[in-house]
Amino acid sequence: MVQRLLAEGRVRVADPDYEEVAEWRKVVDYAKWHGLEPPGKRIEKVRVGRGGLETFLAEGPHPHARSRTWRGEGSTVRVPTRLSSPHPVVAALRDDEERLVMPAALRRRSLLLLQALAAEAVRRGYGVREARSYSVRREGGVGVVVTEYACKVTVKQELPQSINPERAARLVVELDHGVSDQPSGALA
Repeated sequence: MVQRLLAEGRVRVADPDYEEVAEWRKVVDYAKWHGLEPPGKRIEKVRVGRGGLETFLAEGPHPHARSRTWRGEGSTVRVPTRLSSPHPVVAALRDDEERLVMPAALRRRSLLLLQALAAEAVRRGYGVREARSYSVRREGGVGVVVTEYACKVTVKQELPQSINPERAARLVVELDHGVSDQPSGALA
């Protein structure tokens, strides 16, 4: 199947019955589970028309895949060990006692991560804006604007209620699905 997708780009099955759909799902799941997807690509399947099924190769990891690591080319961003001369957006988060409500060590790590992101964005010529709409008090983030594409990056404590100290000490960094049609200053 992977060879066929590489050769044809897309494989479409018109009006498959239940067993054909189940078989395609099994084949796609097998390929994903056993790492048969080409590097930097993922196999996607979608329903088309009045019951057709299309399978194709898409770029990069699935947007909802937390456990998968991207193997593409990229640079490493150094996270500072001290929060000196923070970006104004990070400084505002640091000074806001209503945001990033979590143990002091995790709050410090969150601010350092956001500072690293903001500094790298500025270094690359991107905009960094305040990102205000958080769902809970233990979150904080920054908005990164690349041309007309705005994306909010949020840091939060993953399992604040856990009694396991290792699990309670984990942070989660989340990217929203950026918006391309809103003005670059309006990340709310």
